Amino acid sequence: MAIYKYVAKNISGEEISGIETVGSLEELKGTLGNKGYFLVSAKEEGKSVTISIGKKMKLRDFTLFCRQYAVILTSGLTVLDGLNLIVQQTTNKYFKQVLSEVYEKILKGNALAVSFAEHPDVFPEFFVDMIQVGEATGRLDSVLMELAEYYEREFKMTSKVKKAVTYPIIVVVVALLVITLLMVVVLPSFNKILVDMGATLPPLTVGVMAISTFMQKNILIILVVAIAIIFGIRYYINTEGGRVKFDNLKLKAPIFGSFFLKVVTARFSRSMSILLSSGIPITRAMEIITEVMGNKIVEEKFRKCSSEIQEGKSIATSIEKMAVFPPMLNQMIYVGENTGEMDSMLGKTADFFDDDVEIALEQMIALIEPALIISLAVIVGTIILAVMLPMLSIMESIA
Repeated sequence: MAIYKYVAKNISGEEISGIETVGSLEELKGTLGNKGYFLVSAKEEGKSVTISIGKKMKLRDFTLFCRQYAVILTSGLTVLDGLNLIVQQTTNKYFKQVLSEVYEKILKGNALAVSFAEHPDVFPEFFVDMIQVGEATGRLDSVLMELAEYYEREFKMTSKVKKAVTYPIIVVVVALLVITLLMVVVLPSFNKILVDMGATLPPLTVGVMAISTFMQKNILIILVVAIAIIFGIRYYINTEGGRVKFDNLKLKAPIFGSFFLKVVTARFSRSMSILLSSGIPITRAMEIITEVMGNKIVEEKFRKCSSEIQEGKSIATSIEKMAVFPPMLNQMIYVGENTGEMDSMLGKTADFFDDDVEIALEQMIALIEPALIISLAVIVGTIILAVMLPMLSIMESIA
């Protein structure tokens, strides 16, 4: 027997935690399942490693699943037969296993949303609530199609951002390799030649050569330290405190801050529009939205905002008090709240900010690329100048 400290949720999003003595992790899942809860995370007492349930899916695979399932249901197949067909066609082994478990749960009489909810690392809360609405209203196929379009937009935007930053990253990596080669291999050879010729070295050349000598003697240490720093930063960002500071930096950083704010605004507008148009109450929608923002600072403010709305305060006023979103969004929410067309207003706002994000991304890259090229040109130019100055001095003395 083992003692597990666990966190679990039910289909309504209510979270519980506690300690349970069971024979295995599977038994713990079964015990909680009988009470109407699904396991989110568990840690065996006496061990320092947290056991995470499930693995996150790639956004592209998830989008494909939603679209396939929507098309299958539209063609007339039942929920069970449609899911079985996708299980047979899925090539991702882990996802195949998860869908098989969902299929077995439905066979035993569980609702589709409840079965999905038992795998929170694969099926997000936003997705589960939408599926629950689809089941309740009898429009599961159209809800799945809406979800497919939603996740497809997210995938396209993520892909564009990755594509946009790939070129600058490649330029930086290649430049660092070239600079390292110059400093560690080329400059030491020139230094020896200049010393043998008895040349008087100017201060710039002395400084660059000193750096070159240091790098040549300590190149392995420099590489180890650089790798350690990179992994250290990645580890820190994955901690709770590190993620909060990193997300705060993203919102406040020059150039990047306005771009990330527009991404968050577009995501909020689109997500809220879909939830409200599906009939999900505003208070519940705010709870779900908190989990999809992708920024800890915004998520924390959303929790406070959600509490105020539950107390009966105005939606527009509560969101404006967050001091996160652009004035345009606050104005659209105010109009939507007073006209009863909140979902429609947010949908239009999302369309605007989707386009605005693309424009902002192009502008950001347009600024980064020249700045990057100029910076690298200054560094390489300094190295070349450090070599050429004593060479010119020698040529003048010979002449």
